[in-house]
Amino acid sequence: MEAWPAQPLYETLYCARGDMENRIKEQLGLFAERVRTESLRGNQLRLYFSAIAYVLVAGLRRLVLKGTEWAEAQVSTIRTRLL
Repeated sequence: MEAWPAQPLYETLYCARGDMENRIKEQLGLFAERVRTESLRGNQLRLYFSAIAYVLVAGLRRLVLKGTEWAEAQVSTIRTRLL
């Protein structure tokens, strides 16, 4: 088994994993945690809306807010303070 140097392993894999977990938490902070309807379709529709909202706000952050103090802000912060 090949051993990886600690620094590249941390920067390449561990930080990327933590960043992905943060993106999932951001999406859950929009509307995805509230899936309490009785029908499966209602819950599915709410998850679709949450995913679309996340993609739109993340695109806004990446394209429009680039170079500003909001470029690194979480999606929920952008939603509550700017929109």
